[in-house]
Amino acid sequence: MVLSYYVIKFPYRLVWNILNLFKKRKELVFFCANELDLEIFKNVQRHLKPIPIVAKNRSIQKKLLEKGIKARIMPVFPKGVIMCRQACYLFPEPKIVKIGINHGAYHFKPFANVKGHNMFDQFHFTSSKEVEEAKAIGIVSGVGLGYPKMDDAYNGTYSEEVLNRLKKKLKLDENKKTILFSSTWDGSQMSAVHKWYDQLKDYTEKYNVLVTLHVWTSDKYRDIIRETLGVKYIDTQNVTPYIMIADICVGDTSSILSEMCALYKPIVTFKVPVVRRTVPEVREIISSISFQIDSQEELGKMLDYAYENANEKRDAQQIANQRMFESLDGKAGERIANKIMEVLPELDKEK
Repeated sequence: MVLSYYVIKFPYRLVWNILNLFKKRKELVFFCANELDLEIFKNVQRHLKPIPIVAKNRSIQKKLLEKGIKARIMPVFPKGVIMCRQACYLFPEPKIVKIGINHGAYHFKPFANVKGHNMFDQFHFTSSKEVEEAKAIGIVSGVGLGYPKMDDAYNGTYSEEVLNRLKKKLKLDENKKTILFSSTWDGSQMSAVHKWYDQLKDYTEKYNVLVTLHVWTSDKYRDIIRETLGVKYIDTQNVTPYIMIADICVGDTSSILSEMCALYKPIVTFKVPVVRRTVPEVREIISSISFQIDSQEELGKMLDYAYENANEKRDAQQIANQRMFESLDGKAGERIANKIMEVLPELDKEK
């Protein structure tokens, strides 16, 4: 448990209980640590009564406001909180109903500490298989009903017409294949962004080049990518339609690989060293669903090979999808919302 939990625990609980004594706590809130959280939650929220957003800090509040989204900041003292982070330590009163939703499909990084997980009344993993794996290390709050972030890929939101409009907006050359480069946070020691960020110009003549980066990626990489002529930098957390229009995807160990896999895209991944946060089973999954290379010098030939031989990985991708996702049917958000209403029935839109 983080140090701040012990610092704020008793003062927070004292204030919460005094407030509850004078006025019964009724408010339910969504805790937002960054913009990605809202992207994950949106397909759950649409099946619930609207709930107010609480930003982690003023910086996040400002970013949300720039997008027209109003949010308060901590501290708040609600009856219940929904979040897409391991942040129960900010709400240390046991009487608060706490709902967690995984911010990425499957655990591409190690499970957070068991105690933190078990502070939730429900923690929504993305598959029942993942729930079993979590339970094996002592996590008992797990529920596995799917990954709501992927719903829009299957529920008709992104029709062919919508995707064609996106291609036109990006001014993609219809005579070129489209590559989507991605990377996890460079500070994790599990990123390969340093292998390609300054080499993208080598691919813009032959391909449409799109790039999405982890929200914490260092500016030294992001700035050069943004400035590279011919590269389309994706400045949104809603990457689903960009994956859908890509012909080939390139990555490292980011959980976005699971979304590429769900859409059965040819994937090329850079091998990265084993570090403390490496998850062995995820390393095996990445190896099975993608064509792997060591260096940027191998990428050109591998892009052609991956596109022409995508079926080599299709069976492995299907097996991985069954492990990582409960169901890819566009209804994960609805299932999660229904489960949340079991403990917070006041969120039922019909009441």
